[in-house]
Amino acid sequence: MCSPFCCPPKCHIDYYGVLRLTRDCTDLEIKKAFRRLAIDYHPVGGKNGDFLDVFTLVAEAYEVLSDPLKRSIYDQYGEIGLKIGMPSPHGQIPPYVFHGNPMQTYNEFFGSESPYADLLDFLEDKQLLERITKGQGINRKDDDFEISLQLQLIEIFRGALKKLKFERLVFADAEKTFTKIEEKIFTIKIEPGLKTGTKIVFPEEGNQNPTTIPADIVFITADTPHETFQRENDNLLMTTSVTLNEALTGTVIKIDTLDARTLRIPITSIITPNYRKVVAGEGLPLMHEPTRRGDLVISFLIEFPMYLPVTSKNYVREALDETKLTILPDCN
Repeated sequence: MCSPFCCPPKCHIDYYGVLRLTRDCTDLEIKKAFRRLAIDYHPVGGKNGDFLDVFTLVAEAYEVLSDPLKRSIYDQYGEIGLKIGMPSPHGQIPPYVFHGNPMQTYNEFFGSESPYADLLDFLEDKQLLERITKGQGINRKDDDFEISLQLQLIEIFRGALKKLKFERLVFADAEKTFTKIEEKIFTIKIEPGLKTGTKIVFPEEGNQNPTTIPADIVFITADTPHETFQRENDNLLMTTSVTLNEALTGTVIKIDTLDARTLRIPITSIITPNYRKVVAGEGLPLMHEPTRRGDLVISFLIEFPMYLPVTSKNYVREALDETKLTILPDCN
């Protein structure tokens, strides 16, 4: 079987084979194939060297298959029918003769002798086509590049200044045709009390590309788990363990705060499974009012004894005799 790129004069040309396509290919696939092969076999700068004959054959195949009438004749009657002309209800269809100048086809296709290789990818973007028909140009903006910014609870409590290194592509020449990798350092100020999920946007700082507008770099804040506290908006939540004796008779809870203080919280109420102790003003700073703070909310895990002697059970039974107790609702 003959290769489409090395046919002897009497061997018929397989235009689909030249463009490396199947017979059911679409018009867009034909355009993409020509773009790729024309750039590969371009007499000047092509990566496959000097292949003028191949370049010419690629141009001829594209001219035939991109024209609905020529393609239809070729599909039915082959290359011979195409080049000798065919009768039709409206008269004789003249023979097809390639003009012999592949650069003419190349320039008509690209509109330039130095096209961007991915130009035709835009034809698949319906929103972009709509913008083009409305005269808005071919450049579209890349989608946001989102990066999770993990913050320690102490950084949210005190505020911080974060410096993050990011690699991106930037233009390497004044004509904006080549790119190189460059490191960019982003400086981000973390305000005290910054909300979880806050988006910090650096407009158009993404990869530079000749055919698109750079994406926005978007840092989205997220809380790193803390060994003691859990965040709930401006409040801090924590859980501490107490014995059954402490739950019934009272205790003092010792807490080391984020700002290196020690709180001693007296618990005088009965600690039930649903009991919560709220310590006002010991949570996180309010972002827009840093002099004010949320609350510290303490939950309790009651530890029950594994064994209780009979005499102790009798004491507990006597102490908890319902006829001698006043039952009150839970309170803080």
